[in-house]
Parts: sequence; structure tokens; C-alpha cells
Amino acid sequence: MKSEGYRNHSHPWTQWSQQHPSQQYLVKQAREFILATGIHEKPISEEQIERLITNTHNRIQEEETLEFEINEHVAWYHHNTWKWSIAATIFLLLSVGIWWYTDKNVNPQLSHLSQKAIEELVTKTNLSRLKMPIKLPDGSSLLLEPNSTIQFPASFDNSPNREVYLDGQAFFEVVKNPQQPFLVHAKTTVVKVLGTSFTVQSFNKEKEVKVVVKTGKVMVYEKEEEDNNRVTLLPNQQVIVDEQNLMQATAISSEQVAAITSKTSTAIEFNESPVAQIFKKLENLYGVHIYFDQKLLEGCSLTTTLGEEPLFTKLQIICEAIGPNTKFEVVNEKIIIQSLGCNQ
Repeated sequence: MKSEGYRNHSHPWTQWSQQHPSQQYLVKQAREFILATGIHEKPISEEQIERLITNTHNRIQEEETLEFEINEHVAWYHHNTWKWSIAATIFLLLSVGIWWYTDKNVNPQLSHLSQKAIEELVTKTNLSRLKMPIKLPDGSSLLLEPNSTIQFPASFDNSPNREVYLDGQAFFEVVKNPQQPFLVHAKTTVVKVLGTSFTVQSFNKEKEVKVVVKTGKVMVYEKEEEDNNRVTLLPNQQVIVDEQNLMQATAISSEQVAAITSKTSTAIEFNESPVAQIFKKLENLYGVHIYFDQKLLEGCSLTTTLGEEPLFTKLQIICEAIGPNTKFEVVNEKIIIQSLGCNQ
């Protein structure tokens, strides 16, 4: 990282330092800290560091002006003690600023990706209190829990794997494709599947990663230890990975699985059922909200069986059965059915 910019005597921070020579050593310490931090953390441009320093300088000027306005007759030694206190906090302010900038960009799931690859990822964050349905490029779907973030490429084409990156909790329904495994990166843990439904719980601020399998089979392993430290899970099994990367697989009941994944069964049969009833059933099973014109679709009924298809595939089957001009779209956490009516 270049440092010539800090020798520029026209910089306002340099001017302040020259006006207060007794505090120059603190400025030097702060500058050296910034440069050292930039070497070991995410690179920080000279412009960003100068902006941080300038903001700190402006804050000091505001404090000095405020002090003068409050009492312009304050004793000389009080005034200089105040300035000394401000100078003594410079190092702390800059340290906190640099920590904030670097720490907020830390994401252990993305550590193996280039900066360009990270910038090209699609990022979805659920800031609501409801589950957010998300469709992935391959047709797989997931339900993103509140306060969770998922990142994935805009396309899985020309890639040996379908890889997504999770901070939080999500229930996945993965389209089967043995030639292109599906990988969920959760901290340093990787969940590998070919086609199944499962939940991954992995908040960056928490110590453990939990994987619960509803259908199919998944493999869980540490990113750097795929051959030596891995566990294979079957339906109604879960694994918890702790800070020491120790894995312990256990069997759990169907009720426990449903509580953390979804209430979907292997097959749901409908016989001349009103579509409103079918949508209500899906809402209860997946914990989502489906909006549609009840009056427009009140005469529509369907006979169908829905199996292990992802949620969006189920919705597509229903919409196609209602009529050629019926479709659905996802807006934030809402699923909206657009239709002209039955067989229209």
C-alpha cells in the first residue's frame, strides 16, 4: 500500500499535526496501525484511509468549536487538556474505523473466491419476519429464514458444481443432477448433495453448524478435510459441527425434522380440490404466504399429486393446471399468483 499521500503537506490532517507538534507521535502511531492493518486484512485504498482521517479531523474541529462556544473564557490549561484528550483518542478512533471497515467484509464461506467472483454473486438477505422463498438458477428452491443471507452465482452453467454460500438458516429443495453436485458452504463446513431436501443452520456469529436431512442423502465435510473428516446423512438424521470441527451424527424423529425443515410429506394428493385449499396447504407446509385473487379462482379445482418436487415446481404444476395465463412470481417474501381465471 502506498504511503506517499500522508506526506502531502496540503492534507488537512497534516496541517493539524503541524499545529499540534506535541501530538505528532500519536498521529504516527495511528498511521502505522492503519498500514499494518491493511497488510493483514482486506486491502484498504489510500482514499479510504484519508477519508477516515479527514472525518476524524473534522470531528475534532467541531468539538473544539463547540467547546469555545460553551465557554470562551475557559482556563488555558483546561483548553490544552481538552486538546490532549482529543489527541489521545485519535488512535482509538482510527483503530475502530479500520476494524469496522475490515470486519464487516469478513465472510468465511467466501474465503476461497476471488474478489471478482464475490462481486458477481447474487445476494439475498431476509430482513423480514417471514420465510423468503428463493428460486436458484437450476430450478432448485430454498426458504430463507429471517436474519439470514444466501449468495449464489447468476448461473450454474460451465461450473462443475452448483455452489451457494449461507449465513443463517435455510431449507433447501434441490433438483437432482448427478453430473453437477450441489454444495452449500456454511463457514468452513460444506454440505454436498445430488438431489434432496434438507436444512442448514449456520449463522456466522454462532459457533455451530447444523444440518438436518428430510429426504435423500447428503455428505457433510470440512472444506480442507473432505477425505478425512466427513459424515453421510440419511433422512431423519442430523449432524452438528462444533468449533473444533468435530461431527456427531444422530437420528431424530420425523416431528423434529419437520420442526426445522418443512412439514411436507413425500406425497400430497388432491382430488377435485379447490385451488384456494391447495394454496393454503402449501402455505401451512412451507410456512410461506401465497397471494391470489380468491374471487377470480373460486371456481377452480384440481386433481393432482405433489411429491418431492421443490416448492417452485409444485407452484408451476398448479399454475399450468389452472390455465395457460396463470403464473407466479416472488416479490421479497411473498408468492403472488397472477391469473385470468380457470382455463384462461
